[in-house]
Amino acid sequence: MTEAQISLGALALLYVFLIGDWFHRAWAALGVAVLLVLLHVITIREALSSIDINTISLLLGMMVLVGLLGQAGLFFRFGLKARQIAQGEPRRLLWVFFILTAVISAFLDNVTTILLLSPALFRAAEGMDLDPVPFLMAMVAASNLGGLGTLIGDPPNILIGTAANLSFNAFIAMLGLPALILLIGVAVTLPWRFKWEKNPQGVVVDPYQVPGEFPLAHRLMPLLGVLGLVLIAFVLQRLLHVSSGQIAIGGATLGLIVSGPRVGRFWTMVDWGTLGFFVGIFVLVGALEHGGVISHIARFLASQQLGNGLALIILLGSAILSALVDNVPLVAAMIPLIRNLLHLYPGYGMELWVALAMGAAIGGNATIIGASANVVAQGLAQERGYSLNFRRYLPFGLQVFAVTLILGTLYIAVVA
Repeated sequence: MTEAQISLGALALLYVFLIGDWFHRAWAALGVAVLLVLLHVITIREALSSIDINTISLLLGMMVLVGLLGQAGLFFRFGLKARQIAQGEPRRLLWVFFILTAVISAFLDNVTTILLLSPALFRAAEGMDLDPVPFLMAMVAASNLGGLGTLIGDPPNILIGTAANLSFNAFIAMLGLPALILLIGVAVTLPWRFKWEKNPQGVVVDPYQVPGEFPLAHRLMPLLGVLGLVLIAFVLQRLLHVSSGQIAIGGATLGLIVSGPRVGRFWTMVDWGTLGFFVGIFVLVGALEHGGVISHIARFLASQQLGNGLALIILLGSAILSALVDNVPLVAAMIPLIRNLLHLYPGYGMELWVALAMGAAIGGNATIIGASANVVAQGLAQERGYSLNFRRYLPFGLQVFAVTLILGTLYIAVVA
């Protein structure tokens, strides 16, 4: 068997493990990664170099910072406000978090948005004796599509913006409108996708009752200041010449400093399983690239006389592939392909980058492993004892995928 065939077989094996849900997804991804190394598809050095340290650092730093804000009681207050606005109506609660998530995801990366808002969502849904998982899935869709509109809203956007040399404002001008169109398309059909079910844990939480002492309550304002500095640094990232991962780690470090000695064991705030899953996925995509799968696709596309249809092919291909593997490493692998195509066909312009960004966001909603936010949301749900596995998410994800793919295809057909 060739390296490409083994890599594709490893991808299929990972899907079998995820669908079967026999053990933690991190062990599945890391096991497949180790298997690829043992079969000499990719060396240990190549495997390590394929891991996107920026993404891992971003996740790690924001997990710690969000954990500190949670210990300060910020999300308890968010949950109270959302509960008041919803007034006991599940559909209204859905809208509150969908809109809030979409807006915040435009200014924070979607992983950070899920980490920030999910504690408040759990609190509000439990206070209404509702299963929070449907609301969480809607938040995932809103974060992926809301994050599409800005350079810092989605980890793949950071990669695309850097590769295409786009400024913050230029990226908004290019993708702000399609992001809004996709969000509206999902929002119109969203309320009819769910049946409101009672909390399966059978425990009704009083959202107005403080669940014990918040050890960092007295440090809430300084921690909000740290969060504000992190957001400003994200916006000024290119001027500062620092990566998003460095900003997140710096913010977490500063947060730990201002929190003082009462912070306790901060490493327990990190979802190590999610980080392990991402490491495995990065190695898998590195093997696919090393085995020539990506370059083979590039040569095939370059050999076709596609004309204006090339942007549509990029959109459809990236959407489908992003549903199969996380869209961050996929976009990293697709960037050389786009560069090769632009070199071979100088007549093409920014429409190929637009198609790639849209396809990654659309496909990212299709499966539980399609985007970073999905994986983080799954981990958060499982930490609280709720079932959110591959099979439960898939029907919802495919419906969102279908609606947004149709709208995205129409947009690319008109614009390109």
